[in-house]
Amino acid sequence: EPSIDPVRFIASRPRAVHWPWAGTQDAHVVGAVRGEAYFDPETDEGILEIEGLAPNAPTIEQYQLWIFDRERDERYPVDGGVFDVRQTGKVVIPVRARLGVAQPVMFAVTVERPGGAVVSDRRIALVARP
Repeated sequence: EPSIDPVRFIASRPRAVHWPWAGTQDAHVVGAVRGEAYFDPETDEGILEIEGLAPNAPTIEQYQLWIFDRERDERYPVDGGVFDVRQTGKVVIPVRARLGVAQPVMFAVTVERPGGAVVSDRRIALVARP
């Protein structure tokens, strides 16, 4: 598991990127969106520091991270895994990409059915890009 301290994460990973989140008009975005996506293409590990997502009911829906890679077709972003938001306020979630990511260009958080999707219908709640 990657350390969930963003400062330590960045300090120990020279190739890591960290970009701020921006919310969409999706109903799951509540209040001010803050935080960043941290990701290291060297280890395919990352940390999502997020504030502004509504808590979800895991039996009904889950959030899923998608990582867009410059070297892959943008129709097929890399699955970064599913996660739950248990309470309002800041959450910190460690993530690991399912496939290697050479050059991340954007991160997106979608709302999916429990267990996530293989191909998302792109109900996007948050995006992070340089």
